[in-house]
Amino acid sequence: MKFAATTLFAAAATAAAIGKRDTVFEVTNFSAGCIRHSTQCLYSFSVIQPGTMETTPVNCTAMEPGYVGGNLPDVKEGTCKDSSRTFSVTRGTDGLTFTVSQPVTPSSNQTGTHLIPADQLKITDEPNAVVENYVGPQSFSLDS
Repeated sequence: MKFAATTLFAAAATAAAIGKRDTVFEVTNFSAGCIRHSTQCLYSFSVIQPGTMETTPVNCTAMEPGYVGGNLPDVKEGTCKDSSRTFSVTRGTDGLTFTVSQPVTPSSNQTGTHLIPADQLKITDEPNAVVENYVGPQSFSLDS
């Protein structure tokens, strides 16, 4: 009986560990929005790698032309100031997939990803200014 209970406990713990994702980066001050009466949209945030000696967040931005209808655009190679980190944003049916990447070796990167759900993206329709803006939390984790 003890053996069966131990086996079940070990199996449950293993299953929980497999489903768990590790936090690679922590994002703060995240904002994304299209500028009224403009064709441009801005993504801006700060990022830090927890569990390291890093204490000062890296600032990242991208200014890109918005999509027709004022929607936030995809970003392929957003840059981070004074850092080798880059970021990307890809629109899908569930929202925006936001990824930060950092080179580890010449042939590999460490990446963390966060899904920005569609319900955190708001279209405002004011005269001559239909734009999409992010309305979710400013801080969140990017997981492996």
